[in-house]
Amino acid sequence: MSTRKISCARNIAVLVLVSVAQSGCVDDTPDTGPVQTVDWYKAHDDERKVTLETCGNNPGELQETPNCINALQAQRALSSGEPFELDLSSLKSEEGS
Repeated sequence: MSTRKISCARNIAVLVLVSVAQSGCVDDTPDTGPVQTVDWYKAHDDERKVTLETCGNNPGELQETPNCINALQAQRALSSGEPFELDLSSLKSEEGS
């Protein structure tokens, strides 16, 4: 009877060890393709827009992936240099008053 208990305990121990070992082998990170650089995203507008849309649609899972970070950095770099028109006409009319 004691041999049977040892055999059962050994089987359980082996099962637990195999389960723990297998859990480390599972890669649950999303596949976002090859990692592109910030410069690459600056030069490829369409791909940058698609990547940003994908990342924005699932930020909980994709926000910290290299491609999302690089595409966002490229977008920020490109948009920070865009000129904009500053309307000062309302200030001129107040100065004359």
